[in-house]
Amino acid sequence: MSKKLAVSTAVAALVASIPTHAFAQASPQSTAAAPAPSPETQKRDKVVDEAAEALRETQNAIEAIDQNKPDDALAALTRATGKLEIVLARNPGLGFAMVGATVSTHDVVATEADVEKLRGQAAAALAQGQLQVARRLISDLASETVVSVSKLPLATYPDALKKAAALLHDGKAQAAKVALQTTLSTLVVKDVIIPLPLVRAQAALEQARSLLEKKKRSETESTQMRAYLATATAQLRLGRALGYATEAEMTDLLAVVADIERRTAGSQSATGLLDPVGSKFDAARRSSQPRK
Repeated sequence: MSKKLAVSTAVAALVASIPTHAFAQASPQSTAAAPAPSPETQKRDKVVDEAAEALRETQNAIEAIDQNKPDDALAALTRATGKLEIVLARNPGLGFAMVGATVSTHDVVATEADVEKLRGQAAAALAQGQLQVARRLISDLASETVVSVSKLPLATYPDALKKAAALLHDGKAQAAKVALQTTLSTLVVKDVIIPLPLVRAQAALEQARSLLEKKKRSETESTQMRAYLATATAQLRLGRALGYATEAEMTDLLAVVADIERRTAGSQSATGLLDPVGSKFDAARRSSQPRK
C-alpha cells in the first residue's frame, strides 16, 4: 500500500459573496437547469452582498491605518457601518449575515481493508501511549468536502466598528487597529461536512433506479444494475470504515442495499425499493456533522 494514502485537492478559495441558495444540496436525480432565483432568494443574496462589503471595508480600514491614512480608515468604517445599518433596517431580526465560504476536498485513496488496517495500527499505538504515532497514521483518513461558512454577528459587529471609529477620531490609530482585528475575530465559522462515500453510494443507487424497476431487463442491463449496487455497497463500507455517520446507520444502509440485491436477483424487478433510502442518507449525513 502506498505510504501516502490520500490525494488532497485544496480548493480553499475565499468567496467574498456567495448566494445562500448556492449551498442547497442538489438531488442526484436532478438534471434540469436551476430555476430563476425567487424574490426571497434575491433578498437573501442582497444581505450577503451588503455584509460582505462591510467586511471588505473593515479590512480596508486596517490597511489604511497601516499606511498612516486615518481619514481613509474612517471613511472605510463609515461605509462599513452604513452597509450593516442597511442590512439591519431591512432585516431587524437577523442575527448573522453570511459573508463568505471556504471549500476544501480531501479524498482518501484506499479500500475498506486499507482503512481498517490503519485503524487497527492506530488503536495499538494509542494503547501503548503513542498518541502522535496514532495521529499520523489516521491523519489522511477522510473522504469529504468541507464547506466552511463565515458569518458576521450583527448584534455586536456594527457597535464594534463605531468604537474603532471613535478611537480613530481621537487619534488612537493603533488602538483602533487592535479593536478592528479583535472585531474580525468574532466572525462565526460553521463547517458543513459532505461525506463523499455517502454521496457516491446514493448516486450509484439513483443510477440503478430505472434498471431496478424495469420488468424486462436484458442480461447487459442486469449486469450494469449489479455493478451500480456493488459500487453503492463498496462506498458504504468505506464510509463506515472512515467513521461517517453511526455504525447503526451505515449498517442499516448496507442492509437496504443487500435487500435490494436479493429482491432484484436474476430478472426480478420491483418498484419503490429506493423510496425510503433518501431519508436514511439524510440521517447519515446529519450524523456526520461536527459536534457542537
